[in-house]
Amino acid sequence: MTELTTEVLRTLPPQDLAALLPAPVQIGDLSAVILRVADPDLIEVYFAGRITAYGIKVLEIQPITDPVVREAAWRDAVEALSICRRIAIEAHAEQRMAHATKLDAIRDYAIEAHENGSICRDGLDSFLSAFEFEPYMTTVKVTYTISGSYEVENSSEEAAIKDAELYLVPDLSSLDQVDEYSTSFSLDVDATEAC
Repeated sequence: MTELTTEVLRTLPPQDLAALLPAPVQIGDLSAVILRVADPDLIEVYFAGRITAYGIKVLEIQPITDPVVREAAWRDAVEALSICRRIAIEAHAEQRMAHATKLDAIRDYAIEAHENGSICRDGLDSFLSAFEFEPYMTTVKVTYTISGSYEVENSSEEAAIKDAELYLVPDLSSLDQVDEYSTSFSLDVDATEAC
């Protein structure tokens, strides 16, 4: 394996240099780890507690020969990268949350504009669809009262009441967009002998 020196760093093509990375090196009296090629003329380095990009042409490095120092450099770099990763994950989660909050505010603004008459329903639906927002759903509760009567021939009052309680139901099948799970009704049946 090629040792990473200043000469190798400056003369190796970026793709060949990338194959040698990450690599622990010494910069002056301090240990460092060259992490990756960031650009043809830049490398990213963990050095002195920071991850920084350096120009290939200005950086002076030497290989680390002491295995204990080499291991310590790796350990420090891995710890720094772990911290950076955690911070990046937290920042990404915060950005996603802020983005979702902003999208909710935009959707709410459009719905409010529709409700105060500034945007028609078709315009609102088109806007929400164009930006893949959840559709605007309104729910209207309809309360109704139906009363009526009918006569049953050749039956007792008990049998007529039982039939009514079992089979007398409102037929909502002709109504548009009724949520079948929201329907309820109560039935009061009274039977008296017809005159």
